[in-house]
Amino acid sequence: MSAFDENPYSVHFAHFAAKLEQHLRKNGVSCDDADRIIEESSALYFEKLGPSNKLFKFLKKSDPERVFVDSARRAIAARLPEAVSTFGSQVELTKAVH
Repeated sequence: MSAFDENPYSVHFAHFAAKLEQHLRKNGVSCDDADRIIEESSALYFEKLGPSNKLFKFLKKSDPERVFVDSARRAIAARLPEAVSTFGSQVELTKAVH
């Protein structure tokens, strides 16, 4: 069994990341910046949904889509702050990955 198979959130991430990449490219973001944004959002996403602190996660279930959108928004804000009010907003990212 691969590490990808062991983490059910990986499947969600792959699906959301593909949609995010399309969204970023459609809005004129370079391939390099898009890759870095996805990489940064990956770290944030898996940090929030990772296996640590299982008791807390038992008490509070996280929606993978919502966590991904928040992670992507934070990564975009760090790399392209001007995009936060346009295609990098919470609303636009939610539309893109839904």
